[in-house]
Amino acid sequence: MNKPIKKFTINSKGLENFYIKNGYLLVGNVFNSKFINKLSKFFLSSIKRNKKIKDYHDLSNQIMDGFENEKLYEELIFQKKLKDLMIKFLGRDLCVLNYTALWINTPTNKNPVLNKNNHVDAWTGTGINTIFVKVFLTNCDKYNGMSVYPGTHLHGLYPVRNRSLDLPTGVRLDNKTNLYNAKKGDVLIWHPLLVHSTTGQSNKNTRVSLTLRYKSTESEFTSQERALGYKTLSVGVNNIIKRYIGNDGLQPFRVYGGKASIDKRLSRLYNADYFNKIVKKT
Repeated sequence: MNKPIKKFTINSKGLENFYIKNGYLLVGNVFNSKFINKLSKFFLSSIKRNKKIKDYHDLSNQIMDGFENEKLYEELIFQKKLKDLMIKFLGRDLCVLNYTALWINTPTNKNPVLNKNNHVDAWTGTGINTIFVKVFLTNCDKYNGMSVYPGTHLHGLYPVRNRSLDLPTGVRLDNKTNLYNAKKGDVLIWHPLLVHSTTGQSNKNTRVSLTLRYKSTESEFTSQERALGYKTLSVGVNNIIKRYIGNDGLQPFRVYGGKASIDKRLSRLYNADYFNKIVKKT
């Protein structure tokens, strides 16, 4: 019988060690109820409003078209606990790729893009220094969640062909773990080399979720990730210093005897008054 996935909170001990060993992590209490209800309502209402679109992959793409320009998207990616969790794993130089996917798993939808067999996400062009984050907008049940194979990310890259694993003779997968205990508002993170799949379909419930991809801005980007682009969420201390002196070219004495000036478009990441106050104190 499949075992339910152990669920953590953002303050639980051993988060990093569990992720290193198993390649995934299910975390609860990341969002407050008001926000997750608003986020869930936005997508469930959008699905209902566009119910004439029968292909759920097309429906997902239509709903997500332009979502990254919505205020609600900004609220999502700057949620403090979610951002802090990603900083814990990836460091303060943090970004989210410009590709958020909506997954609609219904009792009748057979689209293989949305109902996946065993696979690894590195197959799609994602770098192995990226972390996937799934935000559940509805509860899962034992039929329609996700399943993972703990520890398979430590085996290296499993070959994939046409969205399914192409295992060599004699290689088998064991210890399948079903994510049926994931609830609305829970967050699942996983490594791009982890073997996982859609568990299946419920005969009555629809599972809706979002998937985001996070990485350090200081890490290597694949060609796909460069093409997608990204939004910076946080900057580390060395980049704060570089921003204070004005440019990476180190123009001599650029701000000597003066004050830092920060582009207003970067005000969420950098605060010129904060810079000047810190430097003045020293």
